[in-house]
Amino acid sequence: MNKRKKRIYNNRTAFNVKDADCITKCMTFIESELETIGIEANYAFRAELLSEEMTAFLIENSTGDGEIRIQVKKMIGDTIITISAKGNEFDLFGDESRLSDDLDDDEAEYIIRSIILRSHGENLKYSCNKGINRVRISLGDSEVTSTKLTIAALVLGILFGLVVKFCMPEAAAAGVCEYLLSPVSTMFMNALRIVIAPVVFFSIVTCISGFGNLAELGRIGIRIMSLYLLTTVLAVVMAYGVTTLCSPGKFGAGLAMTGVQSVEVNTDIDTSLLNTIINIVPSNIVRPFLEANTLQLIFLAVMIGIALGKIGKYTPVLNQFFEACNSLFLTITTMIAKFIPIAVFCSVSMMLIKLGGSSFLSLLGYAATNLLEIFIMLMIYGVLVLVLGRVNPLTFYRKNKEGMLTSFTLSSSSAAMPVNLSTCTEKLGISPKVCNFSIPLGATINMDGTCISLILQGLYLAKMYGVTVTPSMVPTLMITIILLSLGCPGVPGAGLVCLGIVLTQLGVPVGSIGLILAIDPVLDMFDAMSNTTGDVACALITASREGLLDRKILNDMSRV
Repeated sequence: MNKRKKRIYNNRTAFNVKDADCITKCMTFIESELETIGIEANYAFRAELLSEEMTAFLIENSTGDGEIRIQVKKMIGDTIITISAKGNEFDLFGDESRLSDDLDDDEAEYIIRSIILRSHGENLKYSCNKGINRVRISLGDSEVTSTKLTIAALVLGILFGLVVKFCMPEAAAAGVCEYLLSPVSTMFMNALRIVIAPVVFFSIVTCISGFGNLAELGRIGIRIMSLYLLTTVLAVVMAYGVTTLCSPGKFGAGLAMTGVQSVEVNTDIDTSLLNTIINIVPSNIVRPFLEANTLQLIFLAVMIGIALGKIGKYTPVLNQFFEACNSLFLTITTMIAKFIPIAVFCSVSMMLIKLGGSSFLSLLGYAATNLLEIFIMLMIYGVLVLVLGRVNPLTFYRKNKEGMLTSFTLSSSSAAMPVNLSTCTEKLGISPKVCNFSIPLGATINMDGTCISLILQGLYLAKMYGVTVTPSMVPTLMITIILLSLGCPGVPGAGLVCLGIVLTQLGVPVGSIGLILAIDPVLDMFDAMSNTTGDVACALITASREGLLDRKILNDMSRV
């Protein structure tokens, strides 16, 4: 019993890499620790499979008779597994561009395995320092915990707001808002502003540089990219049309929350499409960051991302630098996102105290509009699958339901990628030549659900803050959102970063995000489901058009 308590307190151990049953011992330790911590079965199962794969990698590349060290710990809500051993540095993630008909089975298996490992994104980190190979696995269980806390904070915020509004004197209620709720909300928004420019910039740079071999994929690559662009444009246009038709929100209602009397927009500025295109190119490299100019920032990132693959021996060094910066600011964004439940509590409480129940009903109208748009987009995918792919949409939905449910519950395109890859090959009959490229790429740049939310949120908050969005501003808004979708990272809180940029362009205070913060995490689950459904639909259409679809597997309903 004492030994058991000690191991729980200092949950790390080591085994000799030369032991015949080393992997078995490692996995027994990890399984025991995850059970002790109380990890949910689905997260534990995925972590154990990935840990076994990583342990085999480290033992295979180990040197001498050293030890393999394992640590399992809980850190800021995340469960982290760290595995390390002395050994030679190796390429964990491989090079998916090498996948072709000329490879033998072992090489193809290695590259496909590397693609799946790459799909874990920020949840899987590998490093080699001073002859020590180290793998860090994050289970991602904190995202579910955060969602539960956010829902709880929403409920508590409603109750607290109602109690303060109806049970406390008006002066006391105003004091609670001014000295307790408002400062916390303001600090959260300021922290969010810190990462807006760097997150978007480094995400797009690493996205572009990571897909430098698109031309080598030829016709398949062009078709996939064209389909992604098509669905993104359809999503943006549809969202604008539905939002304009439904018109959720009350004009100027949000001004009372911040005490702002008016929001002035300089109508003398030329907002024509021609002027927008001209101003995409910045006059210097610093101004896009200082002025948070969205289009200039994206242009700069795309230009640098393309140039990274053309500078010879310095390319790997700079790629590592930008990837490190991207990882740094994604980590900062994730850290900030940990405080979303607190910000939700403060925001919804202030909303009810200052604006009353009518504004909360307006928020529900906004949420209903978002769900309507997601439902329409899912129907659009079905129409595209039928018309372009010659596949029954009902078969597509039935066979893809596991991927849709996974992305919904995890609220992440990246986290659902392994399930989507399995669904494509084992249930839909899509050739690995298509899905092994299209699914990872789609999780990076195909963000239809995010585009829908950004259009709706931008127009809704502009209306709530009394800002008129003129017809001449709409093309610029659409272009900005389409470009933002290319670099929107798949981490909690990233959508709020992109929304901050959209609001700045419209002339709406970034602090207005607080109006929708309470319900955003719930709606984000539907957005993620739309994103991944679009990825699989485009892969299915491409496979069908290219003759790389096994219709026997597709029509085999035992594989549902």
